[in-house]
Amino acid sequence: MKPVKVLLFLVVCLLTLGVISLLFPEEGISYGDGKKISFPNLKSVISPKIDSTVIIAEQKKIEDNKSLVEKKEAILKKVHRSSADTLVLMQVDAIESPARFYFANDDRKVMDQFFEALENSRRDNTTFRIIHYGDSQIEMDRISSHIREQLQRTYGGSGMGLLPALEVTPKYTVAEENAGSWVRKLAFGTEDGRAKHNRYGPMAYFCQKQSEVASVIITARDNTSYKNKNFKTCKVVVGSIAKPLEISIAANGKTIGTQTLQPSAAEQMAAFNVDSTNGKIGLKFSGANADILGIALDGSGGICVDNVPMRGCSGTIFKRINAETLRKTYSMLGVKMLILQFGGNALPGMKSKASAEAYGKKFAEELRYLRSVDPNLILFVIGPADMSIKLDGTFQTHPQLENVRDALKTATLQAGGVFWDMYEAMGGNGSMVKWVKSKPSLGSPDYIHYTQKGAVKISEIFYSSLMKEYEMFKLRKSIGS
Repeated sequence: MKPVKVLLFLVVCLLTLGVISLLFPEEGISYGDGKKISFPNLKSVISPKIDSTVIIAEQKKIEDNKSLVEKKEAILKKVHRSSADTLVLMQVDAIESPARFYFANDDRKVMDQFFEALENSRRDNTTFRIIHYGDSQIEMDRISSHIREQLQRTYGGSGMGLLPALEVTPKYTVAEENAGSWVRKLAFGTEDGRAKHNRYGPMAYFCQKQSEVASVIITARDNTSYKNKNFKTCKVVVGSIAKPLEISIAANGKTIGTQTLQPSAAEQMAAFNVDSTNGKIGLKFSGANADILGIALDGSGGICVDNVPMRGCSGTIFKRINAETLRKTYSMLGVKMLILQFGGNALPGMKSKASAEAYGKKFAEELRYLRSVDPNLILFVIGPADMSIKLDGTFQTHPQLENVRDALKTATLQAGGVFWDMYEAMGGNGSMVKWVKSKPSLGSPDYIHYTQKGAVKISEIFYSSLMKEYEMFKLRKSIGS
């Protein structure tokens, strides 16, 4: 058939359908038992009826899909701004900051949970304990001490937090002096440092008493804050013991309390009221060669921040710790939140993105394990700092650092945690070189670790970002969003 005839045929068909549409009753033709024949009305085809609710819904969808940046531009043109407008501006500022926090699906529910808990702790004087696990970047109580001091100043609490009975790495905030025989057993590090069991407890290591009598004197350093020295309670967490263990505590030159723990396969805790104002106590252990899982020096309530450095660790060791031991000791101590600061120790020898992703998957397994211990734990993960190695004769950021950072961020968000990018917060690629060369120097000559001043600076950046989130939290509460 010729094209002209095909076209003519189609035109005739359309005209016929149009005529039928015009002549056919709008209500249709009924026949038989309630049956009806209907035909589309030409007006409804040419000018369909507009549903205003659909238009409104579509407009709302377009508005919701506008980026925060677009909303910011519109808000800045306003003469008068609402609280909701202010919140948008704060959110844009947070998103554009290199020191921002990351959340799964940009949902700040976890951060809200954290701030609600802080406010409840301040109001009710209840304990909110944060354990800050990390690699050698947090040794000597770096970063943890600043977070502790700031949170306690704002939300209440005091004391140095959880300490080992045998400290091998000096801290800026506390000194320890030991007598008797002690040995450490660690879930991290080399195999020869492992215990014969896996009940390491909340510090991922314990200190085993190996003489009939052993003791430790703990003293807050003179240059630390009043709150660091002014603790009210001393809690000693002990692993399983086969015979009685007597624990006595002394302050100001005299014994102020003694408790005897009886043989038990389960973990136990001895708690003492201390009311220290000079930051110094002594503990004596007699009897069973016990595993001391930790000594907590805290206020009567408020915020506790524990510093648990694990030199050489990449954060993939928590599955080595007995889950029930973790669950029980976290409960004893009031642990509500974990900060995990890792990644740097995964980099040496790493050659590819695939290796970084494999590390991220292992880390994700650790987060799932910690969630299984306590589903209500608030999880913050801090990624690695910039780390420079010599390439072509100059110090440059490790080629796989950003891949490791990305893998940790993915694992964290999948676990419903909060991620903070320390690498970007300090300036991103090449920033460690700048920190080392700054006056005063903020980075160590190894181009990996912070100096003490550098640790304070990165802590201040972290805490400043945290408080910006807190201001947004308060504003969200006030406007009910």
